[in-house]
Amino acid sequence: MIFRPKLLVVDDELPFLELLGEVLKGRGATPRCVPSSRQAAELADREKFDGVFSDWKMPEMDGLELARHIRWSKSNSRCPIAMLTGAAETEALRQCFRAGVTFFLQKPATVAQIERLFNAARDAMFQEHLRYWRLPLQMRVSAAWAIQDYQQSSKGQSINLSTTGMLAKLETSPTPGTSVDLRFNLPQDPVPLELQSYAVRATPDQMTGLRFVNLDREQWGRLLHFAQHRFESVSG
Repeated sequence: MIFRPKLLVVDDELPFLELLGEVLKGRGATPRCVPSSRQAAELADREKFDGVFSDWKMPEMDGLELARHIRWSKSNSRCPIAMLTGAAETEALRQCFRAGVTFFLQKPATVAQIERLFNAARDAMFQEHLRYWRLPLQMRVSAAWAIQDYQQSSKGQSINLSTTGMLAKLETSPTPGTSVDLRFNLPQDPVPLELQSYAVRATPDQMTGLRFVNLDREQWGRLLHFAQHRFESVSG
């Protein structure tokens, strides 16, 4: 499996939009190019993207408004946003970063500059992709949670795993909304991972969707390292 970042690309200047799309496609991305910031906002609400490339000066919504909208979206609130603009003043940079912009490139931009921007953003886009990539994985899982003052525990196995959560089949399923303590060993890792999660859904056949919360740097790093290694193994 080769990482081909799915990108939302928006610019009301059609020649530059076409150039952006061609350059990004040439670097291995899958760009979704639209000339309307309003259309881009609607797409960000409906689809998951690994990154966004946006112009600043646009009718309907400007790039800052679009960035703020994306930061409030359900699926794309953390995806990298690259802003392309003719403004280079320090205050312009501050406005971009306050709106949640991750990368900044002054227009007019050359093909080489666009390629360098893409390369600089690629690692962040890959990490964003891994937040949602579901790896089929069966491993033993222990879960514990509290119902009022009563402690409940259950064992089972995972069905799939990402860096942000897992789907597990447990003997007993916690009610959605319950805080759940998880314990499991990643393959070939002798040290158990013990982390907090939040039950987001449960089915009658004991399938439980769990979202990880309050990960510390060490926990996040181990999950990310494992996911990257598995993704690269599949790609190879």
